[in-house]
Amino acid sequence: MGQIEAVKKMWQRTLEKNKQYKPVMKVHVELVEMLEMHTPSHLPQLSFTETELAGKLGQGIPFLEGKEKEIDLTSAAPLFVALTKWSGLGKAKSAFKSTVKHLSEQDIRDLLRGWLKGDEAQVTHFASRHQLPIDVLHIVLRYSLLPTLQQYGQQLFDSGLFDEEFWMKPYCPVCGDRQGLAEFRGDERFRHFRCLSCAADWKYWRIGCPYCDNRNHEQLSSWFIQEETGHYQLDVCERCHGYVKGINKIERSSLPFLIFDDFITMSLDLFAQEKGYHPYGTTQQLIQ
Repeated sequence: MGQIEAVKKMWQRTLEKNKQYKPVMKVHVELVEMLEMHTPSHLPQLSFTETELAGKLGQGIPFLEGKEKEIDLTSAAPLFVALTKWSGLGKAKSAFKSTVKHLSEQDIRDLLRGWLKGDEAQVTHFASRHQLPIDVLHIVLRYSLLPTLQQYGQQLFDSGLFDEEFWMKPYCPVCGDRQGLAEFRGDERFRHFRCLSCAADWKYWRIGCPYCDNRNHEQLSSWFIQEETGHYQLDVCERCHGYVKGINKIERSSLPFLIFDDFITMSLDLFAQEKGYHPYGTTQQLIQ
């Protein structure tokens, strides 16, 4: 069974339990179809010697940091264009569709490259010049690069040089982004953090705040939430008022189901924010 068909079957089972998710299903399935259509068939290997890569990881430097100019954007640029027509953009869709008509492929590549480099001024200027909501632009850029960065990340994990027991950091070993959610697999003493920018998977302490490095169990709490769609967990920190949303999994979610997990747990984001806790990011504002 293909990934898209598996996603649709998952949504059918979800809707049998709660039909309120139907608008979310449309947005998610449409997104997965776009991502699959623009997944690179092949990407060139980044130039690293084993010594260089081992040294970089040993210093806690993400795999792609400093290699932004080498990243192949052949698939990411057309995906950016496709995403400007995505129903998940809500009210912002017309502004994105209008903007892309005036952009060359080089304009789009420059913007994507700026996002990769963390050039916030460039991205903010682009949003202001084209009157685009900056938060939605961030999501479009992230999804535009997601299939490409996932494949580059696989180069790291295939190298055999990544030691997940050594990394144990609050940011992604591939692209440097913060975690988007955590997966709890069995009785492990770790959480598996998942990156929503490149789909990477790495271990982090089960008890500990990834935002302020708080390890004081008296200032850390876990809320266990059971809903029709699954068993979830919110880990909250009273020092910085950050939170991490988590989901119980038997095994690692593939990319389409990682996004599904993010979408299906939007209620956890709302709940945590209503209680005064702050997220790293959420897709909730896209679905209106």
